[in-house]
Amino acid sequence: MSLPRVHYRVVGQDDYTLEIILEPTGAYRVDCGDHTSHKPRQGALDERQTREITALLDALGAPREHPAPAGATGFIAELTLGAPPDARVYRVWEGELAEEPDVMALIRALEVI
Repeated sequence: MSLPRVHYRVVGQDDYTLEIILEPTGAYRVDCGDHTSHKPRQGALDERQTREITALLDALGAPREHPAPAGATGFIAELTLGAPPDARVYRVWEGELAEEPDVMALIRALEVI
């Protein structure tokens, strides 16, 4: 089972960032940086995780953007599937993530690998 390359990045307040890269082979790297750095984690999806991520990817709607309203603070999530020129990009302000349930389901699954 081959996955597209998945790059998830969320940037928030106080220099917080979370970056998850999932390769088509199932290998992943999770890098969480904030004011106290954390060592990046690496590994590979097991069969159950691969099936779950594949199903969530298949359920995604068209690429879209859900920007933050003017003056809003918080986290901006960017999910990129594949590679240019065919990459699909989803940008969502986390304050409205519940309005994008397909994107939210994939992000939550990525955050627990």
